[in-house]
Amino acid sequence: MSRTAHRLRVVEAAAMLSFATLLLRILPFRRVARMVGRVEAASETSLPPPADAPVRAVGRAVEAAARRLPWRPLCLPQALAASLMLRRRGVPSALHIGVAMDEGRKFQAHAWLVAAGGVVCGGPAAVGMTPIAAIRPRGG
Repeated sequence: MSRTAHRLRVVEAAAMLSFATLLLRILPFRRVARMVGRVEAASETSLPPPADAPVRAVGRAVEAAARRLPWRPLCLPQALAASLMLRRRGVPSALHIGVAMDEGRKFQAHAWLVAAGGVVCGGPAAVGMTPIAAIRPRGG
């Protein structure tokens, strides 16, 4: 992978993160979910990295862009941005939403993206989460 290709992916990821953040701020999540695909029950919690190198590169680009933006995009905008980037590349993915209770009995929610047999982004924080929904592209 060339340095230039990585930088271009990071720029694309920054644009997608900006778009995803804006979308999530102005529209109800229910509507955003319908735009992304169909919502279904989630069942798997497989957390290995994706087998496909270009898919892993998208995940790295989203993480790099999220570190460099003047605001801190959380898990949902990151998963949505990676999903949009993979969709542009013709790679099917599933955006997972999960919940858990922390030690202080506080409710926690998390989003992560699965594609190519592994977690593209949000994987480490997904450990211990109970998946409650997956959003998959229609027809995918």
